[in-house]
Amino acid sequence: MKASWRAASIGAALALGSFAAPACAYRLAGHNQLLPPTVKTIGILPFGNETRRAEVDQRITEQVTQTFISRGGYRTVATAAGADAVLKGQVTGYDVNPVNVGRDGRATVYEVIVSANVELKDAASEKVYFRSDHFVFKRQYGVSRNPSQFIDTEIVAINDVAHDFAESVVTSILEGF
Repeated sequence: MKASWRAASIGAALALGSFAAPACAYRLAGHNQLLPPTVKTIGILPFGNETRRAEVDQRITEQVTQTFISRGGYRTVATAAGADAVLKGQVTGYDVNPVNVGRDGRATVYEVIVSANVELKDAASEKVYFRSDHFVFKRQYGVSRNPSQFIDTEIVAINDVAHDFAESVVTSILEGF
């Protein structure tokens, strides 16, 4: 009886050990590989705007800041002062193109296209942690034909593009994708 109990105990211990061993070596792919542990505060400077469309830079800056805050783990400030790393960006393109045209020749659906570049550097050494010169985001929006139901759907599309942009930038920086 003691031998069978002992064999069962050893078998159980080996089974548990086999489950525990892989867990020790498990590592989530995409875990932050870009930023050293010394980076605690990120200065998110206002994005520049090389386009004629007002507000797009402001909305992107706001969304990037909000996304860093919601993802947690880092403090954000609006200047380089007091920051361990500094994020700078530039909106380099903004286009609105008709996608669908009604029978009367008026566009019923437009597409907003925003392009930008982003760079994250160490505040002291200026070592580049992340850089991308080719972020491009698109969003389609419909236009109401009824003037009494008018809503500026272009600004809604810009907000959506800014949100998508921020999610992509922050994911790229924090998860290394």
